[in-house]
Amino acid sequence: MTGRPNRRTLALVGLALLVVSAGCLSSIGGSSAETDIQFREVTEASGLDYRTDGGGAGNGNDGVYVADYDNDGWQDVLAVGGEQPTLFRNTGGSFVRVEKFPEFGGAVKGALFVDYDGDGWEDLLVLRSHAAAVLLHNDEGVFERTETDLGNLTYPMGATAADYDRDGDTDILVYQSGDWADRKPEGYFSLYKFVDEDNGNRNVLYENTGTGFERVEGSGLSESSRWSLAASFVDLNDDGLPDVHVANDYNTDVVYLNRGDGSFEERVLRGNTSRNGMSSEVADVNRDGRQDVFTTNIYLPLDEVADKERHERLRLLFGNVIKSGRTKGNTLMLNDGSGNLTDRAVAYGVRQGGWGWAASLTDFDNDGDRDLLHTTQYVTRIDPDDPHYTYPMLFEREGEEFRNLDASARNLTEHDGRGLVTLDYDRDGDRDVVVAPYDGRVTVYENVGADANSIAFRVVTDAGSTVYGAEVVASTPGGPTTVQQTVQSDFLSQESRVTHLGLASRNRVDLTVTWPDGTERTFEDVTANQRVRITKDGVETVAAYDE
Repeated sequence: MTGRPNRRTLALVGLALLVVSAGCLSSIGGSSAETDIQFREVTEASGLDYRTDGGGAGNGNDGVYVADYDNDGWQDVLAVGGEQPTLFRNTGGSFVRVEKFPEFGGAVKGALFVDYDGDGWEDLLVLRSHAAAVLLHNDEGVFERTETDLGNLTYPMGATAADYDRDGDTDILVYQSGDWADRKPEGYFSLYKFVDEDNGNRNVLYENTGTGFERVEGSGLSESSRWSLAASFVDLNDDGLPDVHVANDYNTDVVYLNRGDGSFEERVLRGNTSRNGMSSEVADVNRDGRQDVFTTNIYLPLDEVADKERHERLRLLFGNVIKSGRTKGNTLMLNDGSGNLTDRAVAYGVRQGGWGWAASLTDFDNDGDRDLLHTTQYVTRIDPDDPHYTYPMLFEREGEEFRNLDASARNLTEHDGRGLVTLDYDRDGDRDVVVAPYDGRVTVYENVGADANSIAFRVVTDAGSTVYGAEVVASTPGGPTTVQQTVQSDFLSQESRVTHLGLASRNRVDLTVTWPDGTERTFEDVTANQRVRITKDGVETVAAYDE
């Protein structure tokens, strides 16, 4: 069956023609230097001084969250997992601790920066174990507690946000797991089948009423009690409505398609999807204009253990992990445009990633395609003489595949990793990395290898609030790349909402933007090596990068 091409198809075709006709001109004056993936550990010099304490059985509480909370053009960081969450203000390439920041009773599990009132200032939702969530209003750079009653939550791992009912404001979905200190998931003992009636906790959807938030019942998002670890609001079937992908521990991933009437259709992903899904990272991986999903999982290379006694001991220890027919490592699920996701992790070379947690699909070397980085934990030190899987897993995109790099040779260090974010904290045109370990010092890595052009952008309202659901098609070197703006939340993490794309040697880029209301505009020849804000009125420079 065929029909009229949708807006995304037209935008992709139009940009492809622009690339063909203007490709030669676009590369004039660009960087010709070699570009590479290389980091430098700069934690002490950066000023981000924070230690996590290993709280939260099993998964941990150890996360990092990014927002320019004071609207000064520099990305700030909230660190969670120590005695108290701590906000670090970026003062121009270095961080200082914000002293006047609220304290929270009880164990803080996670957080979400979200401008819920649309005034252009990032507010903050703080999630606590067995307690009510706390909503902080951002009053021009100062956080104040609101009286919003969100009700008690049991074991919230994080949140995502979007205007799910298209009434013009931002709603919130809190995803919850179970407490390993109390019990194990039902799916822990069910090695091969999907468990419909699990023993975790229900996810909670909150509708923004304009004066507060109300819990939504009967939407289809909150009916099952699973061990959810990450979720994304993202339009998976190109109907302009935000759907939801949820990664569940010891079960399987689930997609909820937005019906447009305030309810969702549940689709349990069969076949080889993550039995131990820890992340929900969304990007257009194969450049077909559709948003694909990467999830970390568990890969234990026990076949690499030469010592038979040690091999048997590890096999018994991790029996309920390695016996499952569905536990095969990371998944990279490509989207067919109707919300159907099919795993292609083996074909793309990203299956084997140890025991993974938070992830980021980001162009680290500015060559025009997305690379991949995710944290791992110490349990995968299967071979003490070759602890490859205890380093952050780093994959470089080469053509249609990813190549697993030696992270230690790129100056990344071992971590019992959990949360991870990328951001351009020093505003030099490349993506730096912050890792939160289960018990230890949050670590900052400066990107020192990228030596090519880039562009960074955010689609905003007139007030400066991020337009979630806006879609941007960019004329990157490998072909048109489609970006869908989301809150960028992941496992114990929230990345910068400023989109970063490498341009290799090109010094200009064309950007076609489609707003949620259907408005479409193309901005041609946007200058590279700068960060811009995009509104319906045009493109505004926020900062130019030093070359």
